[in-house]
Amino acid sequence: MLRQIHIFHKNDCIYNHTYALALGDDELNNVIKIIQSYIDMPMIGKTFQKPVSENFQIFHRSDKDMLFLFITDLVDSIEYVGPTIENTIRKFNELFPKPEDINTSNNVKREFVDFLREQQYELHSKIAIVGPHNSGKTMLFNMFKSNGARPIMNFASASIYSIDNLRFDLWDFELKDNFSLLWSKFIQGSDLVILLFDLSNYHLRVINHFLDLQKQESKFSKLLIIGNKRDLVRQEDIRIIKNELNISNIEEVSLIDAGAKEKIKNLVAKVLNLKKLLPHNFTELFNEAKNVESEGNDVLAIAKYKGLIKISNEYQDFTYMTTLKNKIESLQERVDEQAKIRKEIDAKKKFEIPGKIQFTRRIQVQPLPTSNALIKAPPIEIPRSPTKIKQKTEDLLLFSTDDSSDGEEIDKEDITLDINKVISEEKRPTLEIVEEKDDEFPLMLQQLIEKQGSSLTLNLCEQLLAELQKTLARPLTVEDLELAANVFVKHDML
Repeated sequence: MLRQIHIFHKNDCIYNHTYALALGDDELNNVIKIIQSYIDMPMIGKTFQKPVSENFQIFHRSDKDMLFLFITDLVDSIEYVGPTIENTIRKFNELFPKPEDINTSNNVKREFVDFLREQQYELHSKIAIVGPHNSGKTMLFNMFKSNGARPIMNFASASIYSIDNLRFDLWDFELKDNFSLLWSKFIQGSDLVILLFDLSNYHLRVINHFLDLQKQESKFSKLLIIGNKRDLVRQEDIRIIKNELNISNIEEVSLIDAGAKEKIKNLVAKVLNLKKLLPHNFTELFNEAKNVESEGNDVLAIAKYKGLIKISNEYQDFTYMTTLKNKIESLQERVDEQAKIRKEIDAKKKFEIPGKIQFTRRIQVQPLPTSNALIKAPPIEIPRSPTKIKQKTEDLLLFSTDDSSDGEEIDKEDITLDINKVISEEKRPTLEIVEEKDDEFPLMLQQLIEKQGSSLTLNLCEQLLAELQKTLARPLTVEDLELAANVFVKHDML
């Protein structure tokens, strides 16, 4: 059956018509890439045929700067589709001398749509009802036929079956022979084969015969298997029947039920993948997206338009597709432009950190203390045991008079500092020179120790001070004695 028609003008798709589901937007774009060479270098007057999937094929024909693309089931042949394309091209040129007018001339466009629906029927899409004798085939035929019936030689009857603005030739086999050789002629070229059998009285061999017949004579047709007389079979027997037949997709009906016709109609539409109408709220969603756009919320409007494209693609309704894509493209350009402007504004607000700082004033560094100046020593740790005094005093010297040097004046030129480097200048403190009598120091040390609740002989005090002076390599001060007394008492109490 004819499923979709796409018409291109100068590489742009200007019209789509969908009879049944076939190719979505992405799949259609892939097909266009396949036939791009024919669009760029059209071969006027020749119809091309090419399968594009396991279920569909394309027929396309060029006329001047136009390209007409038909998508059908694999069962259709070029002998039927070729003339249909030629008729469509002639009608299009007659109604639209200027191809772009198809999107503006509503009344003429309606005439063209009615013509395309007629072309679908001209292809004589076919539904064949097969199955064992006395399974209800004629009852099903009479349920859906319209405008009477016409004989097909002496073995079948045909009528018109209308569904969703489409028309099919509906065939009913009239001979009572389940294995007649005419079955092969009957089933050939069918778009849909309905296999009907009696759930309450069936023969596995006969049903398998019809299944094999469909695979051999019409392998590209759709298949719908219906088990009739469901009212005569218990629920617990249905599973046994399906297991015996090894068929899982059996639809169960009773043709005598009031809702049987509507149920089978829905099954036919489902198996044939006929076009579904857009959701009833699609127009409402579209208007909502337009309102969001008018309010200036471009990002939300883009999201809503993308949602509408998803719905259109699901239902393969290309009516709004081009409009929606154009709106998204326009809004995205505006969003990108606004983002660019914001980025430029933010860039102006940022301050660059300078890599260097230039000093305009000259810096002069004061000279270090002279070598004969006394430097106050840090706290001295004196061990508790007198025997360890010598060992500990060796570590008391932290500064030496030899470390001091005469100050040198720094170059008077401007100094440039790198901000990434940390320059630390540490000055050694200059201490006052204290003069005391050395012979009184041992006694003073002993008294300082006793004041803090400890004791040390005078000889050991002399020995401690001698070692301390030797370590410091300078004359001792009162501060040195106080520090030595504090350290000794501290260790003595441990």
